[in-house]
Amino acid sequence: MPDSSVAPLVSIGMPVYNGARFVATAIDSMLAQTYGYFELIISDNGSTDATREICERYAAVDSRIRYIRQPRNLGAARNWNIVVEEAGGQYFKWASANDVCLPEMLEHCVRAMRADPQVVVCYGRTELIDDEGESLGEYPHDLELGDARPSERFIRTCLELRLNNAQSGMMNLEVLRRTGMERSFAGGDMGLMSELALHGTFLRLPEVLILRRMGRESATQFLSPDALQEFLEPGNRDNMRWIAVKTHWDYVRSILRAPIEFREKLVALKFVARSLYWQKGDITQDFVRGIAGR
Repeated sequence: MPDSSVAPLVSIGMPVYNGARFVATAIDSMLAQTYGYFELIISDNGSTDATREICERYAAVDSRIRYIRQPRNLGAARNWNIVVEEAGGQYFKWASANDVCLPEMLEHCVRAMRADPQVVVCYGRTELIDDEGESLGEYPHDLELGDARPSERFIRTCLELRLNNAQSGMMNLEVLRRTGMERSFAGGDMGLMSELALHGTFLRLPEVLILRRMGRESATQFLSPDALQEFLEPGNRDNMRWIAVKTHWDYVRSILRAPIEFREKLVALKFVARSLYWQKGDITQDFVRGIAGR
């Protein structure tokens, strides 16, 4: 067991809401890591199932686990950011309460990030599983970004990132906190990753290091627009409006606050302007829906 008087190098943040079915498996996969010098921060978003009892039981027997319970459901975006705010390590990993990390994940990622300070996100390949734990196959499109220019990494992320497995990897915590972190609108997680790409490289390791659940009980892609809105930020009826506008405005803000050369910002901003033109139909629909109040 690590020395509890020494600040851990790695912080793991596990946001959870009504995750009783899978959360014990997710916690077990973190406790089985070959690299043990971490803290595990679990933020329970006011669960109404057995999540609290399960998490408190683990926290009682392992001093690395800190269980926090929110007084009510604050929404997924806020809860994901809370675990970042609570973290104390140099490296940070979001751990979904649905997924399974293979035992070597932390060890491999820590070694790789220590070896190359330019890496801001490090993760392995991803195997998709269903809600019963059966394999759906290895995901073939996980992104690696080693481009030297921040604008190139940003553009590639916007164009090539599909399923956002990289967010389950290990991140430089200091860099993550310089960003807008998790956004509260649909697709906002992609905006976070494109912003991180402005700060450094993404390293994809050759081994499968995470089993990601993609079943109807575990994946947000199966939620209706109304359910997704409630999931991200309960009570905010504007969540599903102006998505294309919010996405592009978020890109602009990310570029302007990034610590990169002015010419790199111009290149990235030009891409956003072109993207606005390419998606002018979506932008027009956003305005129509927004004006109609739907």
